[in-house]
Amino acid sequence: MSQATQQAAQPLAEKVGKMVEVLMAKKWDEFMPYFRKDLFYKVGAAEPLHGVEACRDLLAHIYTKLEFTSHDVRGIFEIGNVVIVEMDANYNVIGENRPVTVPCCDVYRFDENGLIKEWRVYPDASRVGVQF
Repeated sequence: MSQATQQAAQPLAEKVGKMVEVLMAKKWDEFMPYFRKDLFYKVGAAEPLHGVEACRDLLAHIYTKLEFTSHDVRGIFEIGNVVIVEMDANYNVIGENRPVTVPCCDVYRFDENGLIKEWRVYPDASRVGVQF
């Protein structure tokens, strides 16, 4: 079975978990296949980004400032083609060795082929103190 077929057969919440694993490991080649090429990606009140490459580039830039340590997940909810994850994302600020916690809620919408077509991130980054 191909990787794309295997991904399509997984429950959506499980797919999100696997995508986050490769994201946190910064395995960008493994990260990209979870998304449609025309991904809609929006973080908080920022302007939306279009395309999986733009999403990857922003995340790669953020991870030059923040080092991921863990997620404290409070809930994962799968409703139809939508997965919602409520969590605290824990990081160290690179160069400052300062821990920071970002309360966050992520909303993932999937297409009929099991690919993420929309990813909205609602973080409270007020205590991060880092310019992106």
